[in-house]
Amino acid sequence: MSLLLAAVLLAKLPLVVRTYDSVGVSPRALEHARDSVDITLASIGIQPIWRPCHANGCVGKPKPHEVEIRFVRAERAIASGSLGYSAVNIVEHAGTLATIYVDRVDAMAAQSGIDAGVLLGRVVAHEIGHLILGTTDHAPHGLMRATWTANEIRRAAPVDWIFTSEQGDEMRRRLVERDRLSGEDMQVTTVREEPFVRD
Repeated sequence: MSLLLAAVLLAKLPLVVRTYDSVGVSPRALEHARDSVDITLASIGIQPIWRPCHANGCVGKPKPHEVEIRFVRAERAIASGSLGYSAVNIVEHAGTLATIYVDRVDAMAAQSGIDAGVLLGRVVAHEIGHLILGTTDHAPHGLMRATWTANEIRRAAPVDWIFTSEQGDEMRRRLVERDRLSGEDMQVTTVREEPFVRD
């Protein structure tokens, strides 16, 4: 293993998370969501740096080490049960923009009896996983599974809310690779709704 690769594996890679809040997520819920995402990403060696664009404004398109998360309300046409979606280029295996349906997350948190901010953080981390992994595919288990039940959310088993070590390695590799391809624009070729909740 080269010294450069070893250093990359040991260091926490920065990931700027631009947030756009059009619904007014409460400061408490946002803090809990950030804490949840911070813990989840730190466990795989990624350090999120939060940039609230709705307050400061963000000029220019995102850099390779940046993603954008929009907090909105779900429109009627959005598939029932969907908590959010990611816009992913499945050819280049990369994405930048994810949308989270805060009203759906709040309703599911209330139904499951857990903190809405914690669930919001899990949804954000899931979508960041899609953006960095560059795929709309889901895993059979863990944070990247497609369907979340109220019982799973309520049970809060740690294994249900983490990335696998393989996913973590791949996310770090792809994040490093993004910087190498910084001069290229990413075209959105697939948009897929997820995760879905099931009673």
